[in-house]
Amino acid sequence: MLISAKLKPIALATSLVLTLAACSEDTTSTQGPNFGGGTSEPGNGGGTTFNEKALVANLVDNVITPTFTSFNQQASANKQSIESYCAVEKAVMAGDATEQQRLAALASAQTSWRDTTALWQHAELMQMGPLLENEGELRNLIYSWPAKSLCGVDQDTVYFEDGVINQNASRPYDIKQRTATRRGLVSLEHLLFTEQLNHSCSVANDALATWNNRSDSERRIARCEFAIEVASDLVDNSQVLLDKWNGDNGYAMTLKNAGEVGSSFDSVHAAVNVISDALFYLTEELKDQKLALPLGYESNSCGLEACPQDVESPIAAQSLANIKANLAAFEKLFTGNGVMQDNTTGFDDFLVEEEGTDVKDAMLTGLEQSNAALNAINGSLQQALIDEKDKVETSHAKVKDVTDQLKHDFINKLALELPKSSAGDND
Repeated sequence: MLISAKLKPIALATSLVLTLAACSEDTTSTQGPNFGGGTSEPGNGGGTTFNEKALVANLVDNVITPTFTSFNQQASANKQSIESYCAVEKAVMAGDATEQQRLAALASAQTSWRDTTALWQHAELMQMGPLLENEGELRNLIYSWPAKSLCGVDQDTVYFEDGVINQNASRPYDIKQRTATRRGLVSLEHLLFTEQLNHSCSVANDALATWNNRSDSERRIARCEFAIEVASDLVDNSQVLLDKWNGDNGYAMTLKNAGEVGSSFDSVHAAVNVISDALFYLTEELKDQKLALPLGYESNSCGLEACPQDVESPIAAQSLANIKANLAAFEKLFTGNGVMQDNTTGFDDFLVEEEGTDVKDAMLTGLEQSNAALNAINGSLQQALIDEKDKVETSHAKVKDVTDQLKHDFINKLALELPKSSAGDND
């Protein structure tokens, strides 16, 4: 089933002076009465003595850049793992490898996909700059969720094999021209984990007409060969992200140069706000879509009841791992604890400076309790929605404790602005 792609939030603002309770449409945030103690750090944009420039530099250099770099490296390793698996599939068909060897190679490729997805789930919570451009085009090419089309992936498997689209010689196949739902990590999940070899389309077009009658080996080989193409495209897009992020003209430098002459940011505080916007992935995407939706708190495929098929990663049963990775990434951005342990300047330090130690402690406690609740779930999120719904509900409630702090006290204490997607949201 094809689901419309979710638009990524644009970093605009809304008022927080009692307006969250009143649902006002005011578009400015306000700072607490003692914000910054009445003096300012040069280049910050006014209002605080905290070194916001150091905060931006640490989060960029120590947390975000290493995450994007690791994802690029793992994407390349993932492609190699899928190539190795596909070689074994072909060897099995030729009688040169055993079924046990095939299953071992497939398991290795699946593990590689899980490792790649885990790194991406960290990057998912660091969406800014190139990942938000053109309504999140690059992000969607890497990970189109919640949009997906299993039928589309099955069609492209055959189109890639034929070299043309739907047996039309005038339409050569080029994955770079295909929609996001036929590419990226979501496509690879279907290609590597779906055990049913018949196509997923309700009606087969000409290219798929004979697919269900082909041998298992032929279909596995067709799928793994297309998986190599998808994995190669994923490597390319991970490199595009790095190229747009790094370098003298990359977005990382744009953030770190905020407030300087010629900068697109008129203050360092504006750059801090861009990074804080990324933290709000925890609200709509994680709390609402990954937990509330399958719980039935919102209308889903089952109506308004628990719906296991609506979890984020139903084929590979990766949903819980994804949520835990999102929380880990949130904590890294919040605390500044990245690859270099000698520098941990984060939002927690900013809160302490602005007399928000209680807010910092509440958010860290909320993260700890969220992880504990998720760790208490046995097995997959799908099964938990059937057998342990109360544990999933507890997980949602604990995440909500964090997002409530994020949308109210965190924003107020640091005089930051809400992303547009969170404006007027009192949940």
